[in-house]
Amino acid sequence: MGSTESTDEKQIAGLITAWAQAITNKDIKGTVAHHTTDMLMYDVPTEALRGIESYQKSWRPFFAWLGTDGGFGLDKLEVTAGDTAAFATAMVHCGSPSDQLRVRLTVGLKKVDGEWQIAHEHHSVESP
Repeated sequence: MGSTESTDEKQIAGLITAWAQAITNKDIKGTVAHHTTDMLMYDVPTEALRGIESYQKSWRPFFAWLGTDGGFGLDKLEVTAGDTAAFATAMVHCGSPSDQLRVRLTVGLKKVDGEWQIAHEHHSVESP
């Protein structure tokens, strides 16, 4: 994102950055915040998950995998926003210092009642 980024793009970047921090903090409430109830996620290595309840359950084993010293950091976050729909891409570094994974992230968002919400996530493992 450059100096010409829109207010919506800044809001979305802040939302996604807060989401990543909530994952690092193993804060399930913060992780699921700002998602639509019918959201769809394609994750590593599961099949598609639909709905906020399935999404919430999927994070418990991941938090356990992170352990006490793991993190979930974003690199190269780019956001493109229209009036009611947006998408963002980033590279994610996640895991503990001894077990790191690089993941590609694509997020689809829609504006609901004036607020950006994540409607779609796609995570895929980057090949070494």
